[in-house]
Parts: sequence; structure tokens; C-alpha cells
Amino acid sequence: MSTSDFLARALASLHETVAVDLRDDLRSSRQREFAACAGRVLARLQVDQTAAPTLAAARLERWRQLTGTAPGAASAPLEELHTHAAAVGRALQAAEAPDAIWFKEAVAATRDYLDAYERALPTPGTAAATVAGATDTQRERLSRYLAQRYPGLPVDPVKSLRIVPGGRGKETSLLELVPNDFLPSRLVLRRDLTLSVTGTSAYAEFPLLQAVEALGLPVPSPVLAEHDPAHLGGTFIIMTEICNARAGGELFAELNDLQELASTFAPDVVRALAKLHTLRTHPSGTALRGHSSASTDPLEMVRGFQQMFRGIARKPPLHVATELGFAWLIANPLPPTRPQRLVHGDIGLHNVLVRDGALAAILDWELAHLGDPAEDIAYAWSPLLRHLLTWDEFVAHYRRHGGEPEACDRHAVAWYSVWAHTRNSVYTALHYEWAANGQRKDIECFNAGTDFFDRTQYYIAHELDQALQERPT
Repeated sequence: MSTSDFLARALASLHETVAVDLRDDLRSSRQREFAACAGRVLARLQVDQTAAPTLAAARLERWRQLTGTAPGAASAPLEELHTHAAAVGRALQAAEAPDAIWFKEAVAATRDYLDAYERALPTPGTAAATVAGATDTQRERLSRYLAQRYPGLPVDPVKSLRIVPGGRGKETSLLELVPNDFLPSRLVLRRDLTLSVTGTSAYAEFPLLQAVEALGLPVPSPVLAEHDPAHLGGTFIIMTEICNARAGGELFAELNDLQELASTFAPDVVRALAKLHTLRTHPSGTALRGHSSASTDPLEMVRGFQQMFRGIARKPPLHVATELGFAWLIANPLPPTRPQRLVHGDIGLHNVLVRDGALAAILDWELAHLGDPAEDIAYAWSPLLRHLLTWDEFVAHYRRHGGEPEACDRHAVAWYSVWAHTRNSVYTALHYEWAANGQRKDIECFNAGTDFFDRTQYYIAHELDQALQERPT
């Protein structure tokens, strides 16, 4: 799909976001969230149309040397760069172990272009979350459900229901109930979406929340779980609300004002990870991940996502960093003796609540599974915590609160740092395909498929560059 065609679809989605109901029968009033997503989508598409051809033209000779291609018939510079990047991807797929010198140059060329592309973008604004309104229909459906499940409740117990914007795997809503003797008056509903990149069930998170709450981690208290999707259009759980707290922010540090975080925030995150990693079994006996394997073999996990990525028919035009990430991960496997503990799998500002800048709760446990604790460490460290404390400080906090030294192995953390962004690039590439195919028309999907996907490419290239300096392929 050409940039102009994708731009036309994005503009149509902006109109639809404003003009019509979204997400079943829920009406959107998410002005600031909408504006932030729309601004990022349009900024990326504008750079594609204006600066990117010039950036590509200045780098074509390097890419021609990389692919062993002589200059041919005149073509648009950006299209030629995309062609070379696709050729690099095919070469990576064909080779079990690519030549180390060639691979390093491919990483360097990719990082060079992505660095220049990111510099061409306007400075991103922070995306402050606002709460969305909902029509009576969804509120009434939930009200009927609760009245049937708890016969002692009033006939119409749900006073209000408001969607929290930003969820791309699950939908989260804030509930207020009329005063009653059975349930707290302020609750949170977490529901499956029709199209979900993770393929997980909200219902399956319930026993996990019970276990980590018992461990003393800051999480919402689980209240009930419903496995029948007929009630609200997806399985769901209901939890207590963490009051007087706000969403932490976005996954990527550059999209947040880190000065708003308290000095205790980073140490508290590290402390929570150390506590979590003392659990050696999964509370439900199985992994929650839907698309990835429940196996503890990280290579099996990587190959599963690689197969998923190759099955995406409409990928973003420049996705060579993802192919580089997969190639390096497979060529540099971790030893099978790595520790296995319960890991969150998606820890970051996007999945926490803060109160006065301090950690108030850890949310969204849909990717929790038995795995290497270095996975959580890398996911928290790479995009966020490295801006808040030094590596030695991280390790000291982690060890002080019960974390094992093996979890902080630098090669393992580097491996999972590449993996974290490679995995996320697959998820966001799925959003691109859904947007391109018209399967989803909300602006969050376009944002994930453009801005978030491009950020994963940038981070993969940087993490690979760092890993190659420490441990060449």
C-alpha cells in the first residue's frame, strides 16, 4: 500500500473517530487522546512524503553496496531504499547465520537511516489520558449482568461507565455503582476486544491477579471473572479501582515527561520485579499468552513470532529492523540453563498507575508467563528505567529485594532488549495490516501501525547496535 493510500485511510479514520460511534456501541469523547494519536500518525505520513525521499537519496549508495546492486533505472529514492531493505530481509531469511561483517553493516545502515528519520519528526507531545464517555446501552448490559449475578443488588446498579483510552489489547472502563452492600462503589472493567494482537482472554488474568496480590505487589484486587463473551462482547474481569491515581504514560520514554515521576518510582518498580520473580510456578498452571508458545524455550518463542510476522500480508514498507532482530536472536541463543520465574511480560509506564509520581499499581497482566526474569528486566530497562537510574543502581535494588544475580546477566538482558522491541514490532505490524485492510478504523490502530511500529524499528536498531558492540554475531 502506498503512503498516499494509507494517508487517505488515516484521514478517513480521523473523520470516523469524530463522527460516529466506536467499539461496538460506545461513543468516543477522547479529545486529547485522539489529538495525540492523530498528530503522530499525520507527522509520520508527512515525513514519508517530504523528508524521507531526501534522507533515502543520501544513503542509497550504502544500501546498494549492502545488497550488491548497481544503480539501475531511475526510481524514487524512498522506493529504492525500501527495495534494498526488502532484499536484506530476504537474505536474512535465507541464511541460518549471516556473515558477521555484513550483518553489522546492515544494522549500522538501518540505524543510520532510522536515526535521521526520527530527527526529521517534530518533537512528540505527551499523550495525557482522558476518560471516555459511553452510551447507556453498554452500561445497561453490564447493569443487567451484575443484577443477575448478585440478586441483592438494586435493579439498575451501574450508575456510570466510562472507557479509559489507550488500550490496544483489552478495553478498560471505570464503573461507579450505586451504594450497596455487595460490591465496592468504584470498580474497573477489563474486557476483550474483537481484534486483539495478543490473542489472550481477560478472564484468564483473574487467578494471576489473586496470586500477585497475595505476594504483596501493588495491583487492583480482583472481584469477579466472566468467561462467557455473550454478556459484553468478550470475556472480562472486574477489579477494584486504584483511586486518586493516573495512567503512568506511554511505553517509550520520549513520549513522557519523566520529571513528573517521584524519586521512589524506579526503585519501587525494581522492587516489584524482584518480588514477582520469586514465584516459580504460574497460578493457573498455564501461560496466558495467546499467540506465543507456552514453552520455556526462548528460541521457540522467537520462531513463533517470526512465523507470525512472515504471515502478515501487508507490512509497513520499512520493516528491515524486525528481520535483523529475528536473525540476531536466533543466531545468539541463550543457554537452556537460564532461570524460569513468573514474569509480567509487558512492564512499563503504559501499564502502571502513579499517584503523586509514585508507583501506585501494576496493570495489564495478559502477557504474564513462566519465563526468564531477564525478559522483564530488559523490558523495563530498555525504554524507561535507564533514564531514571544507573545499571549498577538497578542491580543493587533488585538484589536487595530478593532478585537473583543470574537475572541481571548482561547478555541475557541485551538479548531480551532486542526481543522486546522485535516482539512489539510484530504486534504493531498487525495493527498496520488491520488499518490498511479496513478491519479497524479507529485512530489508535493507525497510531500503533505507524508511529509505534516505527519506534520499534528505531529501538531494535539501537539495541542491536549495542549488543553487537558487546557480543558480535
